[in-house]
Amino acid sequence: MRLILVDVDGTLTLDRDTYLLELDAIKALREIQKSGFKVGIVSGNSYPVLRALYTYLGFNGGIVAENGCVVYYEKLYEVCEKINKDLIAEFERLFNVKGSWQNVYKCCDLTFTPPYLTNEMVKWAKGRGLYIRTSGYAIHVSKSKKGKGDGVRFLISLLGVSKGDVIGIGDSSTDIEFLEEVGFKVVVGNGEEEVKKLGNYITREKSGKGVVEFVNKLIKGDIDGGIRGAGI
Repeated sequence: MRLILVDVDGTLTLDRDTYLLELDAIKALREIQKSGFKVGIVSGNSYPVLRALYTYLGFNGGIVAENGCVVYYEKLYEVCEKINKDLIAEFERLFNVKGSWQNVYKCCDLTFTPPYLTNEMVKWAKGRGLYIRTSGYAIHVSKSKKGKGDGVRFLISLLGVSKGDVIGIGDSSTDIEFLEEVGFKVVVGNGEEEVKKLGNYITREKSGKGVVEFVNKLIKGDIDGGIRGAGI
């Protein structure tokens, strides 16, 4: 079995500043599933949002939600400690940030906008035993330092797949831990420079079009040698 794990925002979308999905990317991923690949999604979004997306897109390789805190494959697993939501109300009040509408559906990794992290926020979180970071899309507050990489490791173990049989596709700094857990790393052309340093393949096209570019080359066998060299 070979597995492709794909980030959502900025990777499956038309660009990094829109929620609109790149439909050609969905089509390409569904096509490669026919050859025996499984396709899963990895995101900071809530499980209900990702479960609906996963179901309607027809993917079959599992879900990593809430930046690694929630994993789904045939059943649901919560792999992080839940956060005290009284602290979240305090965070919103002190720093005048707005909680995501998805927070009511989340248990471990809560998000806020605008996505600008300050030193005062970091001090506040540290003093309360919380972990805080920004994805560039939102501020994330959680009970632990666990990230997408922890969820990806858990999912891979559920599937019984080796690291060398997994391809990851991402765009932002929150994808770094996730990409470090896979055998072949793909970064879309408009991804952050920090992430591109990890990439085995950097697409010429941006976001979802970059996914199309890579998957089509994979289907045609144009980069199969490079992937096999990385252990895939």
